[in-house]
Amino acid sequence: MRLSLAGANIALLFISVAPPQQQGEDIDEDDGRSSGAARPPYASYRCMDAQEQAGVLQGWNQRYWQLSRGAFEGRVKALEIDGAYVFLESANRTLLQRGALAPGALGVAVPLHLAGEARFCGRPCTLDQLYVYSGEAGFEFCSPADHQVAGIALPASDLPLLSAQAAALRRTTDLVSHAHTRRSRPEALDQARGLVVSLLQAAAQTPALLHSDHARAQAKDAIIATLVDLLATGEDAAAPQPLEVRARWQLVKRARERIAAHPEEPITVATLCAELGISRRTLQYCFRDVLGISPLSYLRAMRLNGVRAALQTARSVTEAAVNWGFWHLGQFSADYRAMFGERPSETFNRHHPALQRDD
Repeated sequence: MRLSLAGANIALLFISVAPPQQQGEDIDEDDGRSSGAARPPYASYRCMDAQEQAGVLQGWNQRYWQLSRGAFEGRVKALEIDGAYVFLESANRTLLQRGALAPGALGVAVPLHLAGEARFCGRPCTLDQLYVYSGEAGFEFCSPADHQVAGIALPASDLPLLSAQAAALRRTTDLVSHAHTRRSRPEALDQARGLVVSLLQAAAQTPALLHSDHARAQAKDAIIATLVDLLATGEDAAAPQPLEVRARWQLVKRARERIAAHPEEPITVATLCAELGISRRTLQYCFRDVLGISPLSYLRAMRLNGVRAALQTARSVTEAAVNWGFWHLGQFSADYRAMFGERPSETFNRHHPALQRDD
């Protein structure tokens, strides 16, 4: 998968678990830096110096050195979601990047496209590897000219959300001891690539998403799920130990009761796993066995039904969708039509004939 940002010819995906620093104001100017004012949730930067760009990225404690000739130009788009920090970065020159995450923090990278030689901690980078940036000794990444990076940062306090959902992640200290490379499933790499781009596009196109507890919770759950899939091993990929039929039914019943009891709360799969004390794989196994669908599909169906009811009184389709946690409005519209056989605007217009608004 190749993304387009400032003519980029290589791309990487960064995902880090580290406390992000304070954000700054939204700018798209030559200096690429803020004057110190508090930054909004979504921001865009244009940088004309490599070191300035290194300073834009929050929580990485890094420095950049330009290695190839020519005027430098780089861009960064960043989004903060309840402690999660998502960004896209591009630069048109070869860079040497050095830095160190906070002790105990987790950071990983996934390449999207490589047009030239790139090295991670002295080793050649390949498309099918996952790069772990953690460890007190720090990291070093040498990127070729014209490159693009997508990334996610999470506060260290969210590490338990990872360990609770996958057996191999229960000892997260093993993951953050030193910078290294590891294998990951191609499907997980593709999922991560798409997630970062989708989140940034959604935030830019629909700023109201950032003010919805439901939408933010669903976006952060998607980030956690992506990290779990990226870091999963053969132990996690294997089917969980089967439970008895009644035990599976009881577990799903508890999950459904929790969802129904508090429809106004932004409940996610991660929330259910934590409250029920089970892994994501076990919850998925039980839902598929009892209801024939995944827990994520069940939550989505409940939220779609919630939107359908909300459209009777909502001021717009967007308001109803955002309030029920849909941050990708194009996908929401497609899911709504597939579920109910009509567009959300048709439902809205039926209840508000005087307004006749479209999606």
